[in-house]
Amino acid sequence: MSPTSEQKTLQQRQAGLKAASRIMKGWGVEDSDQSRILDVDQNTFDSTEELKALTERQLVTISYLLNIHASLREVFQNPENHLGFMTAANQNSPYFGRRPLDFVLTGEIDSLKKVYESLEQLKNGLW
Repeated sequence: MSPTSEQKTLQQRQAGLKAASRIMKGWGVEDSDQSRILDVDQNTFDSTEELKALTERQLVTISYLLNIHASLREVFQNPENHLGFMTAANQNSPYFGRRPLDFVLTGEIDSLKKVYESLEQLKNGLW
């Protein structure tokens, strides 16, 4: 029997949440910071009720994290550069000496958007 639309949505949310967590772990983000950024506790990953209750803000945060990761993979062929870009001080706008990871650690949607947009500009040769 194939899964219902609601079951598919829950599976997608769980997969997205777990992927966002793995991505941040790869960037060296501690579990407590991951929970704060995603606004979840560790029980959320396996709780149907918690997954159903994810807010629009949480889903947008997950989306930006996944898109940042995808952009990093497109811009940098070497996986070490994915981490290197996120953890190195960057003099370009919008960072001005800060690390892209510092923007992620704020947990603010606008900051995640800035990291994503800067990667898209880099990818498109606008930097």
